[in-house]
Amino acid sequence: MLLVAAVVVGVVDWWAVERDRRDIERWAKPLTMLLLVAIALTAGDIGTAPRAFLVAGALLGVVGDVALLDSGQRTFLVGLSAFAAGHLSYVVAAVLLGFDPVWALPGVAAIGVLLSYRFATRTVPGARATGGSVLAGAVVFYGCVIAAMVVTAWATTFWLAGIGAVLFAVSDWVLGHRRFVGPLPGGRLAVMVPYHVGQALLIVGLATRQ
Repeated sequence: MLLVAAVVVGVVDWWAVERDRRDIERWAKPLTMLLLVAIALTAGDIGTAPRAFLVAGALLGVVGDVALLDSGQRTFLVGLSAFAAGHLSYVVAAVLLGFDPVWALPGVAAIGVLLSYRFATRTVPGARATGGSVLAGAVVFYGCVIAAMVVTAWATTFWLAGIGAVLFAVSDWVLGHRRFVGPLPGGRLAVMVPYHVGQALLIVGLATRQ
């Protein structure tokens, strides 16, 4: 029921993004993640420590969502920090669930493509032009954290979590490109759809070990 509710509210948020209805997006976006937090709290049986970090990652996603509802650079950095901490929480949850080097390889391949295609050559220089070396350094650090999240999610051997982590990373890649390089096809929907689907698959995958 929680997952169905998250899907319904998420679709409402996508509609609001497509129609540029910020009034609806301001409640639909964080509510979608709050429902995923509830799933992280209750789904499966993964033990106290992994669940604590899984819930922390989802809660930090709510913080990041609220921060990014504003387009200012300061709130962007707040959102970036929250999501980075959330990624690190997912990394710890994944490592606690196990690490298989062979299963990590798809994650390494996926993140290699994302970080090599325009991220290093366009997004990082764009961040430096926008906010100097501090912002560029924050973006590079964030890219490293994303890489760790994708690799460790795949290394759990839970394929659903791995796919979700890759979609989450794609959403972040698109967000960075839009902010520091230029627009991409699909507009803001190209950020939100893989973000929500990725978070849902990552959380469900880690919680239920699929």
